Amino acid sequence: MSPYGTISRRRFLRSSLIVCGCAACGGVGAALSTRAWADASTRVKGAGYELWFIGTQRETLANGKIAAKLDLRALAGQPDVYGLGPIEQLRGEVTIINSHSTVATVAVDGKAQVEESFEIGVPFFVWSRVPAWLPVAIPLKVRSFEDLEGFVPKAAARAGLDPDKPFPFLVSGREKLIEFHILNRTSDGPHHLEMLKEIQVTFTNKQKDAIIIGFHSTKHRGIFTPTDSNIHLHFQTPDDSTSGHVTKLRLGFETTLSLPAAAV
Repeated sequence: MSPYGTISRRRFLRSSLIVCGCAACGGVGAALSTRAWADASTRVKGAGYELWFIGTQRETLANGKIAAKLDLRALAGQPDVYGLGPIEQLRGEVTIINSHSTVATVAVDGKAQVEESFEIGVPFFVWSRVPAWLPVAIPLKVRSFEDLEGFVPKAAARAGLDPDKPFPFLVSGREKLIEFHILNRTSDGPHHLEMLKEIQVTFTNKQKDAIIIGFHSTKHRGIFTPTDSNIHLHFQTPDDSTSGHVTKLRLGFETTLSLPAAAV
């Protein structure tokens, strides 16, 4: 059961998955076998969820490997999908919440624009299938991005999840502040790390309802979480007017954390 009645479409990976070895993820992984483009994905099986990732943030943002590794049409039409990553060539951000995909880009006038679509490729991506979620109260002392990063693994452990494995989570409510960016690479030349700040266009969202999808891992910095954090966050507003990569956060007082229901 999804905690978000406003998002009704339910989709997940159409491809079949073949188990293989992966030392970083406790010995489970997978090869994406249909509709993805040639590259292998890695699969993690957790309590109440499955998680996949393909490509790496480091290769994309630092080493200039910005071509698509996954065609997101592979995820269309499937249930219970949650995922995030940049658009190929670093020309925007993709956020999937409950199989609802939003593509955020920067318009010519500098404003953020959002459309619903799976018709896009991504150079790295992390996604999960979560059939049911367990709501967890967030203490009043947990208000910032850094507070949330520290709280999430503790809450996961109490909910029966293994905090040493990568896992997805959701945060929903009216947030005081979400600072976010959308990648907006406009050139066609090679990309390198020194160019990253130049292509990040920053926006703010204040006192608005939002649904945040996050992925936590202590072992995947530079792969699907930033090199300086154990969590990677994107968000959507319920009306699809805004979406992007969360960089700063000030939670509202009626905000709920949701974790994969481990008993499912």
